Amino acid sequence: ELSERPIKALETGELGFIPERWTKIYLDWMENVRDWCISRQLWWGHQIPAYYCDDCKEMIVATEKPDKCPKCGSSNLTQETDVLDTWFSSGLWPFSTMGWPDLESPDFKKFYPTSVLVTGFDIIFFWVARMVVMGYEFTDKSPFKTVYIHGLIRDEKGQKMSKSKGNTIDPVEIIDRYGSDALRFTLTSLVTYGGQDIKVSDERFEYGRNFANKIWNASKFVLMNLEGVDDSEIDMSALTIADRWILHKYNEAVLEVNKNLESYRFGETAQLLYEFFWNSYCDWYVEIAKTQLNKPDTKSNTQRVLRYVLERTLRLLHPVMPHITEEIWQLIPGKIYKNNAQENELQKLPAKQSSASAFFTPALQSIMLTDFPKHDMGLKDEIAESKLNTAIETIKSLRNIRQAFNIPVSATIQAKIYSEDATAQETFEVVRSYIEIFARVERLSVKLGIPAEIPSQSATTMMGTSLIVVPLAGLIDLDKEIQRQTKKLETLAQEKKGLDSRLSSPKFLESAPKEVVELTKERIKEIEQQTQSIQELLKSLAK
Repeated sequence: ELSERPIKALETGELGFIPERWTKIYLDWMENVRDWCISRQLWWGHQIPAYYCDDCKEMIVATEKPDKCPKCGSSNLTQETDVLDTWFSSGLWPFSTMGWPDLESPDFKKFYPTSVLVTGFDIIFFWVARMVVMGYEFTDKSPFKTVYIHGLIRDEKGQKMSKSKGNTIDPVEIIDRYGSDALRFTLTSLVTYGGQDIKVSDERFEYGRNFANKIWNASKFVLMNLEGVDDSEIDMSALTIADRWILHKYNEAVLEVNKNLESYRFGETAQLLYEFFWNSYCDWYVEIAKTQLNKPDTKSNTQRVLRYVLERTLRLLHPVMPHITEEIWQLIPGKIYKNNAQENELQKLPAKQSSASAFFTPALQSIMLTDFPKHDMGLKDEIAESKLNTAIETIKSLRNIRQAFNIPVSATIQAKIYSEDATAQETFEVVRSYIEIFARVERLSVKLGIPAEIPSQSATTMMGTSLIVVPLAGLIDLDKEIQRQTKKLETLAQEKKGLDSRLSSPKFLESAPKEVVELTKERIKEIEQQTQSIQELLKSLAK
């Protein structure tokens, strides 16, 4: 009887598990009900309401202590010393804390039932099932609509943490060493939607600490460059391609973050925000903004864009990293993008409180009172995204050439880009200045059509359907480079000889795992491709 409605709740949608596969454990317990020994010999808990007559040994169960034994009339009664099982007590938690059994209690009417329970899979049948049973039995409702199941935190070897093993991690020590936001961000980023267990070691929290440091340092730079910024909104008619690009990337991040949060994909949310802030905002837009801040015609609007994206990104990060985001948010100048946080909260208060100006002082203005960002179609700009992405990929390709040929970072280079179509050529022309500045190109030449023959003594790379050519004469010692590449060829040839020998051995093919054989074949193909590339390069360098 007790399990009928808890089972039906899954069919009616009154209750659901995320991920759904954990429903099976819940149903296994509900559909195979067994007797439950509810007594425990503990020092604390709900004392069992059973009483024994000291004279006739009669047992009486009652909600209130009886005055006398109903069998013999004796008043010598002793209450049972055992207490109810822990899960019996905790099963009452959702409503016993809300004024129950008074179903008209203000807290009960406002907060019960709750929306989401977050817990581990190991106590689905201990705790979750019992809460649902008791919720329906005593309140006629499921205590929550959604049960979000996460994995267990284990040590770096995958073992369950326990004091007896000595493999526990003290969160207070982690906070002292790395910071509370680092702890929160690291653990959030490790959460998987499937509820897999999480392996944790002290060193893993360096990831969160490094990100917190990046947020602080990048914000410090932005705040230093917001000196003299006006309190106006972004002038959307005066945006550069980079401005349009970062606003689009931010807007897409907002869309994905909201989708992830709605579907309980918390780990993906943390990783997405990390990627956006570190790579898109810091590595690219902030660097581009440095050049725009030096120009009188772009400085003011660049400041506004820097401020807007920083402030809104702090809002996105706030649920995961509340302390550092609040601290930085308080330092951002101006009110235009702070969304009137104080006034928003005042409007939600009852009239008798909102009329009291002292209730919310300026000091209580907080990032947590602002609206969470929402996707804005007005910021969507796939054209700007495509064009600046082209610039970024070109810059990366040119930097890779520098690294491959040990071209000094301080040296300027010349580059030629050959495009197969006019649209690509036009894009390169539009983003020419970004490529020249950030790839340190002295003169960028963009031409239509791919040449039949690669220019001699040049490094080349393909980017999509476009060919990038960098003349090497005067930048490096060509003779030394030929020697270096020739040595690479010899090393690759020696490695290939050893791998070929393995594959020609029947014993290896019979005893080696299939995966190892496949990896060997793949490595041989890689060596052949590398060899061909180096041979073509040597032909070019020797001309």
